[in-house]
Amino acid sequence: MASFDRGRGCYVVRVVYDGPGMAGKTTNLQKICELVPATRRGELVTPAQLRGRTMFFDWLEVDGPRRAPAPIKLQLVSVPGQIERNYRRKPLVEMADVVVFVCDASPAQIPDTMRAFARLRGTMKQRKKTIPLVVQVNKQDVEGALDPERMSRRLKLAEGTSVVPASASQGIGVKETLALATRHVLQLLGKRDLEPLVAELANADALFDHVLTFEDRPHEGPVDAEELYIGAEDVATEGDAAAAHLAASSLDALEAKAKRAAKRSREHGAG
Repeated sequence: MASFDRGRGCYVVRVVYDGPGMAGKTTNLQKICELVPATRRGELVTPAQLRGRTMFFDWLEVDGPRRAPAPIKLQLVSVPGQIERNYRRKPLVEMADVVVFVCDASPAQIPDTMRAFARLRGTMKQRKKTIPLVVQVNKQDVEGALDPERMSRRLKLAEGTSVVPASASQGIGVKETLALATRHVLQLLGKRDLEPLVAELANADALFDHVLTFEDRPHEGPVDAEELYIGAEDVATEGDAAAAHLAASSLDALEAKAKRAAKRSREHGAG
C-alpha cells in the first residue's frame, strides 16, 4: 500500500527489485542513477556489500512524475538474491507496493531464476492484496538466453503480466522496466488507498536499522510447494560462471560459519 509522508508532503511508493543472485538487480539501480539527473534522485545506498554482492539491500529514491496535489517519491529497493539470505529478502518483498522480478535468462541460471520466482510467488500469495508485478527478462545479450516469451512460459506468468526484455549491464530495458513499474504506481495512487509512512521505511538508514532486527530470527518458515518442484532441467555450469558460483558458495559458507560461532558463543554465555 502506498504511503503519505506528512513531513515531506509527498506520496511514497516502494518498488522492490527481486530475483536470484547476480541477476542484475543492483545493476538496474546503478543504471537508473546514470539515466536520472542527480536533481531528481538521491544517492544509491548499499549498507553492506561483499565482493560485489548485496548482503542486505540497495536503496535509491527517485522523483516520480509530477502529480497534484503532492509530489511522488519512488523508493527503489533491491534485495539479496542468495537463498541463504531469504530471511532478509522476504520481509523487504512483503513491504513492497510494486515488485520487479529480474530474471537471469542465461541458460545456466534458469534453475536459480525459477527457484527465486517460486519463492517470490509464495511470498506474494501471503499478501492479502495483490502486488503489481513487472518481470524483467535480463541478460538477453548472453548466447542462448531465453527470450521473454519462453521465459514467460517457464515461469507460468499470468496473462497480462508486464514483461520487459533487457540487457541491464548495457542499459537496455532498464528505463522501460522502471516506466512500467511507475505506471503501476500511478494506478495505486489513483485508488487513494494510502497509509501514513512508518518510521522504519522513511529512509535508507531507518530501513537498515529495521533490517538488522531480522538477524534475531534468521528462519524463513515453511517452503512454498512450488519451490519443491520447479520442473527445470539441470544445466552444467562452466568457465567463469563456475568460478563465480564457487566464490559465492565460499562466501556463503564463511558467513554461515560465523553465524554458528556467534550462536555457540551466545549459548555458552547463557549457560
